[in-house]
Amino acid sequence: MMKNRKESNKTKNIDVILDYLGDIGRYQWEIFLLSILPVFIAGMLSTSFIFTTSIPEYRCFIPACDALNAEQQPESVRTKTELFSKSFISLAIPMKKNSLKNEFDNCFMYGMIEQPNKNYSSSSSKSLQCLPQSFDNQTLRKCVNYVYNNEYFYSTIVTDYKLHCNDEWFVQLMQSLFFFGVLVGAIVNGILADKYGRRIIFIIYSPITTICILLSIFAPNLSIYAFSLFIKGICVAGIYQSAFTLGIECLDGKWRFWLGNSYSVIFASGAIYACLCAWWLRSWRLMEISNLFPAIFMLPYPLILSESIRWQFSAGKIQQALRQITVAANKNNVDIPDDLFQSFLIESEKPINEKTCDQQQSNVSIMDLFGHKLIRKWTITFLYIWFTNALVYYGLSFLASDINQNIYLSMVLLMVVEFPGVLVASYLGDFSRKYVLMGIMITGGCSCIISSFLSAGNLKMWLAILGKMSISGSFSLIYVYSAEIFPTILRITGLGMCSFCSRFGAMSAPYLLQLHLFGDSFPFRVIGIITLLAGIVSILLPETKGKKLPDTLAEVEQLKYTNKQLILLLNNGGDSCSIVSTELNETDDLLGNECRMNVTTK
Repeated sequence: MMKNRKESNKTKNIDVILDYLGDIGRYQWEIFLLSILPVFIAGMLSTSFIFTTSIPEYRCFIPACDALNAEQQPESVRTKTELFSKSFISLAIPMKKNSLKNEFDNCFMYGMIEQPNKNYSSSSSKSLQCLPQSFDNQTLRKCVNYVYNNEYFYSTIVTDYKLHCNDEWFVQLMQSLFFFGVLVGAIVNGILADKYGRRIIFIIYSPITTICILLSIFAPNLSIYAFSLFIKGICVAGIYQSAFTLGIECLDGKWRFWLGNSYSVIFASGAIYACLCAWWLRSWRLMEISNLFPAIFMLPYPLILSESIRWQFSAGKIQQALRQITVAANKNNVDIPDDLFQSFLIESEKPINEKTCDQQQSNVSIMDLFGHKLIRKWTITFLYIWFTNALVYYGLSFLASDINQNIYLSMVLLMVVEFPGVLVASYLGDFSRKYVLMGIMITGGCSCIISSFLSAGNLKMWLAILGKMSISGSFSLIYVYSAEIFPTILRITGLGMCSFCSRFGAMSAPYLLQLHLFGDSFPFRVIGIITLLAGIVSILLPETKGKKLPDTLAEVEQLKYTNKQLILLLNNGGDSCSIVSTELNETDDLLGNECRMNVTTK
């Protein structure tokens, strides 16, 4: 249905023409549905490596005591109880030193003394036998071979490449390499997407994602597999950020918020797919093969995905934007007045010094987010909140075995609980972005702190799940919240910078396991305090509920005002601009500058 629109005689804004397409229609649904697969793949790849690099429980192989399989290799056992309950274990393996728990050592065994062989009369015939007197508890010997608990894993990188004991650091390094790839990709891809468009990311990374999964499957050594994890991280950052931004930039009204939050559910669905495949296959190479099939379906994306209209306008590519708007109008079965098209065409042909403020800002850089006092404060606040969300989100995943011994069950529960977390955040966030973010992060922080004082059990598990549900809700909310604050000309760059900062949190997550030295529950206490603090600092952010998506830095500054103040500012011409400009700090006068520019061009 057509609406009467009051067009300003000042500067043309892309929202004037996009309003005719409506909040949702066939064109918007096509873009959104196409954006689902990249987000699903990002969730899948962000979870799969947790299983492929998992460290199963292990101990020394005790010659003459432990069984060998048909290939004369140490035979794995089915449960942790079976791994350490053999009658000879207390004779053959020392207890861990400096451990708060009474556990057997994983890396050392007592020396063994050959005993006379009873089957031979000669006293010189000796062999290793599984007898109490065969073990010398005065000497320690490093393990040569190992026995694994294969209750949950048949093979991982650890078992195939013998990453035990002092070599376990390489596992954490590989896990951090993935997040370092996401960190690099967040910035590089953000700049690429804001400079050359959202579609360029899929031209580059649709084939690279498939290639790096193939590289993982056939990796001949650890270095190649670690390199493939790094490239996967870069791909995940690129395809997620660009798919998310493409989706929200074509949506408006309540659809932008609800469907924007649904990306977190889609990401969680990809993670659940990875969990279920790992549970079923239990072999790291087979898990990688299961990753390949969704990635293949993304290969045609460079041919079928269209560019963001908002980006084309903000980048000064008005003629391309108008051609795409014509296609979108036909798909949505709406008519756009010819005179409106002509006014934009005339605008595109103006000399650069006569163009609108929107188009003159197409060459802004990431430093503009820090050069303005108010926006700098919001940006730094978001950087800390993103860091916290990633640290807690992935930290709880790495601590899944502390929640329940069955890592698959713990991971699936932690992923499934994201659905109600996102739903609650979406429903409440429709009333307020700011205060809902504060509430759910404070709730998550408190639940993790309380769980840190409890021993393992159902209550601890459900409190940890509540923490994950809260952090999942806040993660989905900050993606949309951030996108509603960063302007179109810097949206992916801004999101990329936040993602860049969050990767430091994600890279730190594997090392939360080291905090077990201070007690089993100490990691939960640390992430609880960090999350609680993030909820408190959210008070510094502006409310974006009910406000238009900003295209320029000047429009970002408008977010500090209520809707009533904005109506006064934007509809009453130069007088109102000058009135509001007097309320602004002299160093924070982006909006005042734009108002004065509009007054002088009237």
